[in-house]
Amino acid sequence: MPDSKDPVSQNADPASTEKPVSADGLQMENSASDSAERQEIAALVHASRDGDLVAFEQLIERYQKAIFNVAYYKSRNAFDAEDLSQDIFLAAYQALPSLKDPENFGGWLMGIAHNRCHKWFRREKTKILKFKELGQMKDQNERLRQKAIKDDPEEPLHLTQELEKLPKEISKVLVLKYLEGLSYEAIQLRLGLKSHRIDYLIRKGKSLLKQKMLRRESQ
Repeated sequence: MPDSKDPVSQNADPASTEKPVSADGLQMENSASDSAERQEIAALVHASRDGDLVAFEQLIERYQKAIFNVAYYKSRNAFDAEDLSQDIFLAAYQALPSLKDPENFGGWLMGIAHNRCHKWFRREKTKILKFKELGQMKDQNERLRQKAIKDDPEEPLHLTQELEKLPKEISKVLVLKYLEGLSYEAIQLRLGLKSHRIDYLIRKGKSLLKQKMLRRESQ
């Protein structure tokens, strides 16, 4: 007859006798938690649409870190990432009326973040290319100037004198283009001229200068 005081039974962990939680049960708990969170986010979105800034600030707090990480990954600079983050949240706030599914605010916000970061990167890349182009133009102009001085030390003086005799509008454009090394875009901003007008003035000025220098050489 077996001993009723079975040491194995006496030493058994009480927790082991509890009914185990099934995988389905855990899934239901997680699903309920996710559903509650989505509903809370949707409520904040609706309140934000109605002008509740405190509600939108709560949305910012929820997603601020994630948005900053996306911006930092693209800009590689904490200051630019901070500015980008603010720009992203501002764009999101302005576009809230277009959000069809408030519960999907997080995914929608990430889409705005990637779009804004991509546009920022393209603008910065364009700026870098323009700076490089400007530097190359200045270097080229300096090499040409040095070559001209070597070939004829008085030629730069002659060019300057002839340049001053040209019509004022033509003279201004040539100075900005060839002496200051500005691009067409920069000249447009400086003088308020259209690109086709700038192109015409440059071609006209070069033609006039060439004629004047040929006449000087023939004398």
